[in-house]
Amino acid sequence: MNCAIRSFLSLLSSGCLLFLTAVPPSIGVIRSDGDFQVDGSTVRGNATLFEGSTVQTGGAQSRIQLSGGADIVLSPASRVQVYRDHTVLQQGTQSVKNGEKYVIEAATLRISLRDTHTFAEIVAKDSNRVSIAAREGSVDVSNGAGVLVATVRPGLALAFDTQAGGTPTASKMSGCLVMRGGKYLLTDSTTNVTVELQGPDAASNAGHRVEITGRMIPGATPADGASQVIQVVTVDSVGAACGLMRAARGQSPGGSGGTAGTGGGMSTGAIVAIVAGVAVVGTLVGLAVAGTFSGSSSQPVSTP
Repeated sequence: MNCAIRSFLSLLSSGCLLFLTAVPPSIGVIRSDGDFQVDGSTVRGNATLFEGSTVQTGGAQSRIQLSGGADIVLSPASRVQVYRDHTVLQQGTQSVKNGEKYVIEAATLRISLRDTHTFAEIVAKDSNRVSIAAREGSVDVSNGAGVLVATVRPGLALAFDTQAGGTPTASKMSGCLVMRGGKYLLTDSTTNVTVELQGPDAASNAGHRVEITGRMIPGATPADGASQVIQVVTVDSVGAACGLMRAARGQSPGGSGGTAGTGGGMSTGAIVAIVAGVAVVGTLVGLAVAGTFSGSSSQPVSTP
């Protein structure tokens, strides 16, 4: 009898050990004043999250605190898949702070927070359109191939259409064209992305503000500070010399030439830039244009 009991207890303890080792580690918690769903199950109050958990909010905001430090607020009617180092925003609005190098995937875009002081808000309108605001710090936006398509600076927002740009290599940009180290570089005035230009018309337009169309050269190594190499198809001069434009705007000669749309509301032009196949359809200023971004969304993130 004693042998039978010992054998039973041994099997029981082994089973418990296997059960404990099979439970995945928690990556964080979610809290809300209303109902929400985690992996299809309705929850109220709070729940533990695991790698790959899918969260669907109801009529109230929900706050996610991850073990890595990222602090996330989901607006009502939002759906995300949560991982330790990134989230996949499928619909709705997500605000993130305290997430150095934390990545949010939305449509085909990868949105990276620069440091722990960055506070960003991302709105997934549908499978192709995404709006991104940088309330504090800067946010880098890359396409699915990892090519930088925009840097959203503090206090500004950009709206992206991941299909309107056409092929992934298409480019339509505007900014000051300069020569540095024997290379011709253009920093787009809306997306703040710098590219290297190749083509016979680059030299004759150096030092001027231009609009270019072209195609990315796959596999080409860009100059230092540039994200890609563009084979220019057309170059059109659209203004005075860059130095004169900066002086008129009260900028130093080393400035970037300004950012489109700083007068409030949508900047002029239905599509102001196409970078690596992603169309930037407007520069939103003030973070509250047309109700896209909520002026109160920052509060829940910092509230215990």
